[in-house]
Amino acid sequence: MNTVATIYNYDAIISHLAEDIKKSNYKINYFLNLLNLKPSFFYKKLKEKRFTSTEMKLIAKHLYPEEYQEYKDALISRFLARSKEQIAQGEGLDFESILEDSKQKYGIV
Repeated sequence: MNTVATIYNYDAIISHLAEDIKKSNYKINYFLNLLNLKPSFFYKKLKEKRFTSTEMKLIAKHLYPEEYQEYKDALISRFLARSKEQIAQGEGLDFESILEDSKQKYGIV
């Protein structure tokens, strides 16, 4: 992933955020409640393009649901591929040993 390209892409996204919200199926109140912000503070953040990454993640999840689902699917696929690699390399743990370790850790006989 090219870091500079990511920064420029983010700048383009945040610049079009107000327009994307207006075009969405949601009203502004939905995003106000989602972010737990007062209207004046929300509009100030929108104007100044000052949403935190956590706020942008929440907004994106609802404003761009198809892209969010694609992101989740890709992330899960990467985790599954890594898990398969670990199992193939013998790095996996069997259920019995995990169960025994958990019993000892939590004092269950």
